[in-house]
Amino acid sequence: MPIEMVCSGCGQTLRVADEHAGKKARCPACGTIADVPLAGSPAAAFEEPTRQWPGDPPFKPSANPFADRPEPAINPYASPSAPMVRPGQYGKPHRAGLVLTFGIIGILCCMPFGIAAWVMGASDLAEIRAGRMDPSGEGTTRVGMILGIVSVGFAVLWVVLNFGLLAIGGLH
Repeated sequence: MPIEMVCSGCGQTLRVADEHAGKKARCPACGTIADVPLAGSPAAAFEEPTRQWPGDPPFKPSANPFADRPEPAINPYASPSAPMVRPGQYGKPHRAGLVLTFGIIGILCCMPFGIAAWVMGASDLAEIRAGRMDPSGEGTTRVGMILGIVSVGFAVLWVVLNFGLLAIGGLH
């Protein structure tokens, strides 16, 4: 008949074979190490966890040892088709409107805005892919970046055509 023990680290009931009576056992759930009681003794609780290395802090189980504040709640009124994103999960808000505006201005009149849209769009898309920026503006950011690339292409084409016309005019 197996020996039953209760882990003091996590409270899980463990069953150990009789041949391990008097030996040490490790809880598979939390890693607490304790002596297995003899086969005839009543169920014993695990001892306090032993420290693996000198200077280690004592083990204190908790629900989330890495939490320094409570988890934010998910919006209960959100649409079921909406992605379940916790508020504040992304470090930075997206700048999609600004990138799109710069791309449009770059095409219409001012090529430096196109360069800014290209650079900002590329860096924002990299941040979105890394998970550090809100992904809801990815499509608009991509459109603004493409408009910036197109505006730079138009500006380069305009410069090449003007130099070409100057070279042709200088030959006559």
